[in-house]
Amino acid sequence: MILKNAQKKTDIMFRKKTLKKVRQKYIYRKPQSKKDLRKMNIALIGSPRYENVRNIRDFIFNIKVKLGNNINIISRGGNDGCEKYVKKYSIEFGLRYTEYNPANTCKNLYSGMNDGYYDKPYHPTQKLHQYDCVVKHADKIFYFGGIKPSEQRHFEKLLKRFNKKVIYLD
Repeated sequence: MILKNAQKKTDIMFRKKTLKKVRQKYIYRKPQSKKDLRKMNIALIGSPRYENVRNIRDFIFNIKVKLGNNINIISRGGNDGCEKYVKKYSIEFGLRYTEYNPANTCKNLYSGMNDGYYDKPYHPTQKLHQYDCVVKHADKIFYFGGIKPSEQRHFEKLLKRFNKKVIYLD
């Protein structure tokens, strides 16, 4: 009787003629949908005067908990205010991080543009071009703190052009 059960088990595992192993589909886990495999780009940008560290840290942690590790955080690469803490906590929580810093700066490890884009002389429109890059590459956009009126006009034009929405957070 034990031999018959063992033989039935091997007959199920192997086809008699081809000796190919046969197993059930998705025996261990269900396949991920195509949407799950795609990484989501979330832009977290803000004012250089915004210093609410706890709010930024909790927001990034909640993103990681709700959406998982397949997230890319996008920022403008500022050295002060909101974007300094966005960079710090994104890397600390193990999320991907990309920054679109101005063309007059040097390329760093997290820069999103190619080598030829950087080390240019300063031009006033470089700050506006940062908004172009962020809005173009982001799926969701969150803005911490206030925004200058001249930059806000350009930012809102870009949002209309790319048909995206922004959520302003305090």
